[in-house]
Amino acid sequence: MNRFSKLHPVTHLVFYAFSLIFVLIASNPFFSFASLIGAFLYTAVICKNRILKNLKLVVFIVLIVSVFNMLFAHYGADVLFRISHTDFTLQALFYGFNQGLVFASVLLWFTALSFNSDGDRVLYLFSFAPKLSLMFSMILGFIPRFNKKMKEINEARLALDGGEKPKGIKAKFNSAVNNLSALISYSLESSIITADSMSARGYKAGALSFRRFKLCKEDVIILVFLILSFAYVFYSKAAGNISFIFDPVIIIKSFDVPVFIVFCLSQTVPFIVEVWEEMLWKLSNAKS
Repeated sequence: MNRFSKLHPVTHLVFYAFSLIFVLIASNPFFSFASLIGAFLYTAVICKNRILKNLKLVVFIVLIVSVFNMLFAHYGADVLFRISHTDFTLQALFYGFNQGLVFASVLLWFTALSFNSDGDRVLYLFSFAPKLSLMFSMILGFIPRFNKKMKEINEARLALDGGEKPKGIKAKFNSAVNNLSALISYSLESSIITADSMSARGYKAGALSFRRFKLCKEDVIILVFLILSFAYVFYSKAAGNISFIFDPVIIIKSFDVPVFIVFCLSQTVPFIVEVWEEMLWKLSNAKS
């Protein structure tokens, strides 16, 4: 059950916008880790078959970003080791670790967003620019559609070649060009069919389209909590109450526990909504 995806589009906009913006500007490993945990818990609920895959991806991203930052950024006072007069420091490694947490968190939140958004919601949120919203929603739909078609083309090409993959750089290049040519032909034909279909369905100049979304009691409660929470967190960040220093030494300059608790709660809102809905569902089944 994906109850959070059924909430009002404005609720989704507020949550994802503020979550992504804050985790990108916070520059604090505690808040980056809290955001990552919230994103991982929610994606684990809505994508149960991808829990292990997401975990491996998170670990891989954090390790790669940490190591690469240490290798190419040489700052900080605590030298871990030295190669050819080049210092590799703890501060560079730890800052890379924080950036890895941020990158993994953003990636998981966008994964969750892909499950929560659809064409109707995009059109609703960008109703002030209907042409732009329609184009944006169609582009979002074309990406997975063309990826799927490319896989079908590759499989068909492999079947025609007797199940043998092309060998050598030239053969692989020719195969890739042929597959791309087939995909372009399909996309052009598909665009003509889509245009004719939209014209037949009334998508012409001056046409209007809408879907009725209503703010329910649950939306209002969550929206009020999110707005107050993020206002409190952003104010604390601006006031310097949650400052973290990476260079030249690692120092927790200031840390506000209530702010951190509020942020953790805000990041687990989707997960809490899903767990609460599942509990209500099980209770209703038990009573019946």
